[in-house]
Amino acid sequence: MPSPQWPRKAVVKSRQMPQSSVVVPQSVRDAARDSVGVFFASISGCDPQASADDHLDTSKAFARVEGLRRLTPLEGKKLLEVGSGFGVNLAVFVKDFGIDGYGVEPDGEGFGCSFASSREIFAANGLDPARIIPAVGEALPFPDESFDVVYSSYVLEHVQDPVQVLSESVRVLKPGGILSFELPNHLSYFEGHYLVPQPPLVVNVLPLWVRMWGRDPAFARTLRTEINPVWCRRAVKKIGKKYPVTLLSLGERDFLDRLAKPFQFEMQRVAGKLGFAIKTMQKVNVGNWVGHTIVGLQGFYPISMVLRREAAR
Repeated sequence: MPSPQWPRKAVVKSRQMPQSSVVVPQSVRDAARDSVGVFFASISGCDPQASADDHLDTSKAFARVEGLRRLTPLEGKKLLEVGSGFGVNLAVFVKDFGIDGYGVEPDGEGFGCSFASSREIFAANGLDPARIIPAVGEALPFPDESFDVVYSSYVLEHVQDPVQVLSESVRVLKPGGILSFELPNHLSYFEGHYLVPQPPLVVNVLPLWVRMWGRDPAFARTLRTEINPVWCRRAVKKIGKKYPVTLLSLGERDFLDRLAKPFQFEMQRVAGKLGFAIKTMQKVNVGNWVGHTIVGLQGFYPISMVLRREAAR
């Protein structure tokens, strides 16, 4: 059979980011291509190598550090990443910024090789692989009030019990500590795994929807499509009955700011799908009326949930 012809990667202007000192071994790059790369090729039709490169891009960690620093100083702080994946973010946090960082990633679940690969990256960079612990977010293996920051990126939609993961993350936060979770918004207009437009989902019709686009719905059945801004506020209220927390943001202002200026895509595979549509929308977005309308409809993307744990009352 002839080799599949994958779409070419889009050329997108982006801000020059600092170079990381973190080295990603070729064996990890090969494993990522053959696991997460092939996995997303079957779902979104993207080049397996492009998907793998997105997951192993160390420059993204610099942007994430910038975002976290806007919330809280990181110097001398202890940080936990829930769902640390291939460990690239965490390795940059520890090696390039001196953050006292730890991660949890299930061993042998999800993308299969991510836990082993993350420990391989740590060892290759002279970091302690034991900083990445095989565990799930519903049962974090740490004492109460252990961390100053708990961070997670696009993990909550894949877990068995997202409210329990949030509750556990708050449990291990010190009073005054910050939780920062990036989440998809299923009231939005785009499905980021399958890379297809979607209607706002108030019931789980995503498997049927992606099937209409000619995609395999099996993965869609595993996603927590109840996650949206309304769900987030309810979850925080529920957690607040057990732990004193303050919801600082769901990312509305960040969304408006991004839409009002030249758009920066984190994932090249997403840029190739949405680049033209975003540029067209921005041409008519006078006074950011489009952004304000989307925020009013609770369709902003992504959700950037920021909580602060308060001192016991």
